[in-house]
Amino acid sequence: MKLYKILICIAVFSFSCEGVNNAPKPNKLVETKNDDKIIVSGDYIFYNNAGVLQTSKDVYGIIINDKALELNEKLSLIKKDEFDFVPVILKGKLSSKNENEEGWSVKLEITEIVEIVNKQK
Repeated sequence: MKLYKILICIAVFSFSCEGVNNAPKPNKLVETKNDDKIIVSGDYIFYNNAGVLQTSKDVYGIIINDKALELNEKLSLIKKDEFDFVPVILKGKLSSKNENEEGWSVKLEITEIVEIVNKQK
């Protein structure tokens, strides 16, 4: 009988701990609210006049605008070389590409640079 009580306690304990870690994880879409803007974090690279944001689940092509150029300028001081990915948190609008257009299927137009994550080693 004691064995059953112990097994029930272990089962209850293990199921109760399942949803404890609900904090937002890095490289994950954090918010998609209000005026169709999202906040997304991931690794950003800009090379040969093309920007890409890679998250844990998706890859977004970056629409080159003033904010994207501002981000590239800020990252040029941080990057070790032109192929260096830098973790960032960006706010922007998502759009789909046109059928006759080349590139990523989903594009991000940056409206705000929320944070450039400092990755010190």
